Amino acid sequence: MAEAQIIFTESLATPIDTTRVIQGTIAPEFNFKTEREDFFQLKNNTNITLLVRKKHALTFFNQVEMIRSGEATSVNNGFLHGEYRYMIRKAIEIYPFAESVWTPSRGLELKLAAGLQSRFHLVQTEHFIWFAGIGFFGEYEQWNYNGVPLPHSFEGREYQRNIKSQLHTGLKFQFTEKWLLIASAYMHNRMDSKIGNPRWATALDLRHKITEHFGVWLSYQYLYHTRPIVPIRKGYTIFTGGVFISF
Repeated sequence: MAEAQIIFTESLATPIDTTRVIQGTIAPEFNFKTEREDFFQLKNNTNITLLVRKKHALTFFNQVEMIRSGEATSVNNGFLHGEYRYMIRKAIEIYPFAESVWTPSRGLELKLAAGLQSRFHLVQTEHFIWFAGIGFFGEYEQWNYNGVPLPHSFEGREYQRNIKSQLHTGLKFQFTEKWLLIASAYMHNRMDSKIGNPRWATALDLRHKITEHFGVWLSYQYLYHTRPIVPIRKGYTIFTGGVFISF
């Protein structure tokens, strides 16, 4: 679950279960249309956590979107994110991470980032978690002008390298055995300049378990960039949904 420059990790990350070696979810989406040429779209979100030691785990998030229109096949928006999670205590994690994001539909050809983040459970009950985190990372971005509203005369590419901070907070509310609501908010800001250039993002995710290992989900995401590298729209909204398989 991610678009443009922010991966909504707190919508994806699950608490480490020290009794299980592997856990995760797979959430595929399919779209087929008979237009002038047959159109087929496959989009998949994967979340896998591998327990390395009692308090150590590797977590991977991946999204890939493939489109086939007639005889042409293309790989569209997606990301790959990996973390090495260390539980200092049950409610405190720190984790180095690395990630890659590509969103050609918005003009982002490639984003690479790596750094150190944290997660804190400020309040935790059987059905409710209030979490927050802080971290720092280096970031490289490569953009073109394909996402700029027409008409325009821009050509070429733009590049940017920064050191940034991340703040995030959110809530997880298990209001019945089968229903889970996750709300999260994120801010990225430059650390290597006196000029602020924050990115803001919010997400709402609603999940319903039909069986122990199968369910449906809906997601709303909004991202706002105060000073984008290229003159794209500052605000970006995504509604999506599908099914998920957990293990």
